[in-house]
Amino acid sequence: MNVSGNSSNIVPLSKGEIAGLAFRAICFFLGIFGNITVVVVLVRNFKKANFTLQLMLNLAASDILCLAMMPVWIWNLLYGWTTDLHWCRFFIFATITAVHASVFLVTLMSVQRYVMVLYHSQWSRLGKRGERGVLGLVWVLAAALAISPAATYGIVTDGSRAICEQVFRSEEQKVGVLVFETMAVFVVPFSTMLVSYLCLHKKVSARALGSHQRLAVLVTCIVVTFFIFWIPYHVLNVMIIVAPSEPVKLVRRVAFRGPRRAVQGIIFLNSCVNPLLYAFNHRSLRDEHRDEQPGTDVNTTQNSNDFS
Repeated sequence: MNVSGNSSNIVPLSKGEIAGLAFRAICFFLGIFGNITVVVVLVRNFKKANFTLQLMLNLAASDILCLAMMPVWIWNLLYGWTTDLHWCRFFIFATITAVHASVFLVTLMSVQRYVMVLYHSQWSRLGKRGERGVLGLVWVLAAALAISPAATYGIVTDGSRAICEQVFRSEEQKVGVLVFETMAVFVVPFSTMLVSYLCLHKKVSARALGSHQRLAVLVTCIVVTFFIFWIPYHVLNVMIIVAPSEPVKLVRRVAFRGPRRAVQGIIFLNSCVNPLLYAFNHRSLRDEHRDEQPGTDVNTTQNSNDFS
């Protein structure tokens, strides 16, 4: 299906839609610059970076990919979708893959800190090849889990324009997709983060963590911001799931459309905040990099064995 847009005729938007557009625009301009800066700094200054820094580099890359899609969705909401269904699903697939990768990378940061501190020798057995394999698995999983939700997007009429939007052809499909999304992208990842930190702080005192404590603060900040920016979206998902059914073949929650677009915009602010966290914790990254150089990890290994 090929839909032609009319840029001179913008359909009036709700307050929620306007808020969503504003968030997206802010995220694009600030987030792209911030994350590119993070990539440049990490590549130039941490040539032998450890796995935590590799995770941060991949996180910045996923944020860049996600934010690079923003102009497409801003145009879609303002003027409508101007190409066919295949491109609609391709762009949403790329966006969802980037979002999933970001979530899984933050989760892996938490797990890696737990394993690295308590079971350093076991983690070391992975080696560089094993660590690259773990990172590759994260991206493969992120892409695999993006296929199903991307397939639910279609080109639908919204007033005088056609837009690329998620549509559910049955109540069962709606519940299945939203429940799976909430469980896979929020409940399971955040529970994993929480358990990792609770177990770590239960077994290890702040003093025992030594130089790793500052980096732990950085990773904790990343996890906390993840929760703050994602919780509104998934609360709204639950509200949509329990909303009364509509006896129509094509289920489109018009009442939730504006709020959902607004909270989707809030999610993308997370991609802007991460570079700021890196900037304020540059010393932590530098110390972590120094500690991983040859000859400097003896005490760390000894401490890790003591914790086991």
